[in-house]
Formats: sequence, structure tokens, C-alpha cells
Amino acid sequence: MFCRIWQWLKSLWEKLVGLFSELKTIPSETQPISQSLPPLTDTDYDFLFGQLLEGITQGWSPERVKIYFDDLGERGKPEYWQEWLQRFGERLLASPKSNDELAQRMVKFSQLTRSLPSLQSLGNLANSIGTELLSRNNSGAIWEYDGPDAIFSPLPQLSLGENQENEALENLVIKLQEDPNLLSMAAQQLGVQTSDPRVVIQAMVSQLGVGVENQQQSAEQNSEIWAKLGLEQAKAGDLAGAVDSWESALAFKPDYHQVWYNRGKALVQLERWEEAIASHDKALEIKSDDYLAWNNRAEALGKLGRWEEAIASCDKALEVNPGYYLAWHNKANFFVSLENLTQAVNCYDKALQIKPNFYDSWYERGNVFRNLGLMAEAYESWEKAGEIKPE
Repeated sequence: MFCRIWQWLKSLWEKLVGLFSELKTIPSETQPISQSLPPLTDTDYDFLFGQLLEGITQGWSPERVKIYFDDLGERGKPEYWQEWLQRFGERLLASPKSNDELAQRMVKFSQLTRSLPSLQSLGNLANSIGTELLSRNNSGAIWEYDGPDAIFSPLPQLSLGENQENEALENLVIKLQEDPNLLSMAAQQLGVQTSDPRVVIQAMVSQLGVGVENQQQSAEQNSEIWAKLGLEQAKAGDLAGAVDSWESALAFKPDYHQVWYNRGKALVQLERWEEAIASHDKALEIKSDDYLAWNNRAEALGKLGRWEEAIASCDKALEVNPGYYLAWHNKANFFVSLENLTQAVNCYDKALQIKPNFYDSWYERGNVFRNLGLMAEAYESWEKAGEIKPE
């Protein structure tokens, strides 16, 4: 049984590494689409939006984004795209799967449309969907794989389709953790003496990296393998194992931004605050406009009582994405800790302007008003919270 699993896993990783080694290029000029063509289907929009976001990832300017829509002719009308994006957002938000990478790209798209009046409404909707995706499960870990050569696939496959290979790998990680017999067989096959599933998984990945002729390519591939393994371990709940795997990935590729970010987020979940700050600092050295890293860093600073630094970190997040309501909410909490209650109310109000049904901000806002002795305002805020989450 294990030999079949082993052969499958090797095949999977070869396919995975091959995927990441490919480079897709986008034509410099998009051919105009005739107005006589039939209207786009949702599948067409999905694919074209994937092309657009892939281009943005590769460095498109606002002007290039406008050209993309202009070249679509009648099919590029923002009002048509907005109707589709509303439906697409509903599908994304209804899906239990995390779509952190997609959400970040949607927010990036919204930033590029700020200087494009005809596309601002579409960008605002993309920002709203993206920020909602990024923060709807803010109490838990959100893990995304974003390798340096990652390809943005057509959206149905990336965001809503079932990725059977990833699920099979995740199941294997879980089974090695839960099934002592399979773990023993794997350890024997790999020639290691251990009952620790993390050691077996790491030995498995190490063997998968052996035998690559080009050493530079080998380092790149090993980094990808460890990064992917850490992702699956995090999804399986093994955060300590994920941190170990991501550290192995960073040994091969020290400037791997997404791995530093994921490692930092796992360390926040593990309440290893100082290490989490250092990991997010590394991520921000590589990509200074990662507002999620700024916000996570602020959370860790707040846990250490370094509230002024935490507020400054929230401000950095909001410079990049003023519509990220969790950064406003966290900033408000830090002002409460500093007993600056007026500023706290202002920040809670900002969060609620962006997300009116955010229970936590309504509830904490009520507590601040109570501390200010403004009981009528406190009860009004608590009532709003109660409408969202009735007792």
C-alpha cells in the first residue's frame, strides 16, 4: 500500500514542481473582440478576470488595465463586469475554501483603479469582496501558497474547483499523524527510526529533492516542496510542524516572502509573539506593501503591550488598504489600551463604515461609551451588536 502512495506522491511533486517552473506570458496586445460576438458567460468572465489578475501580478500599470477593458469592446463595459463580479463574489463567499491569494489580487486590482474613473466602482466592489474574504475567519489561520513563479490559473479551478491532488496530499499528512501503522511503514521505507510524523514527512520530502542535476534548480524546487508541505501541515492543524517546514524552505530560499508571512502567522497562532514580529518584519523587508503582514505584526505587538508600535503598524496597513476594516478595529483596541477612548470610538466608526455588520466593533464601541459615561450611546451600540448576534 505504501509503495503505491509513495509513487503517487513522487508523481504529484514532479507535477507540482513542473507547474511552478513554467512561465506563462501574457500577450503585450489583447486583440479587440468584435461587438457582434454574443455576451460573455460567467465562465468567460472567470477566465478573463484570471487573465487580468495575472497581468496585474506581473506588473501591469493602471493604463494597461484600462487598455485591457477597452480592447474587449462592448464586452468590456464596467457595468457588465460589475454584475458578474457581484455573482462571482457571492460564490466565493459561499465557498468554505480559503482564497487569500485571490483576495489579495482583487484588492491590488482595486488599488490600480483608483486613478481610472470608469473602473472605480468595479474596483470598489473587488476591494469589498477581497477584504471580506481575507478577514471573514480572522480568528483562525489563513494559509495561502504563493510561490515566486506561481501561475494564476483560470478562476474556476483556482478558487472554486476541487483540487484533488492537494486534498490527497493533505489527507496523507493527516493519516501519517493519525495512523501509527502507516507511520511505521513509512518510517521503515524511508530508513528512519521515529514515531514523530513530522520527522517522517520531512524525510519523505528530503528524498523527493534528491537527484536533481541542476543545483540551483534543486534549491528552488526544494524550497517549493517545503513551502507546500508547510501549507498542508498548517491546514491539518500541525502549526509547529508547519513552522519547521517553512524554516526548511527559507534555508533554500531566504527571500521567500509568502513563507515568511505564513511562518509569522503560524507563530501568532502559537502565541510566540517576538518570533512572529521578526518573521513579519522579514516578509515586509521583501514586500513592504503587504498590509496583512502589517496587521498581523500589529496584533503581536499588542499582545506584548507595545500599543504605540502596534498603532503605527496598523497605520502602515491602512496606508496600503484604507478599506481593511480589521486594521481599523485593531487600532481602536490599541487606543482603548492606551485609554485614548475618543480616538478608539473614531476608529471603531471607521471599521463600521466599511463593515456595518461587524459585531466585535459594535460591542467594543459600546464598552468604550460605557467607560466614557455615555450610557445611551453604549446601549445603542450594544443593541446593534445584539441584532447581529442575538443572545
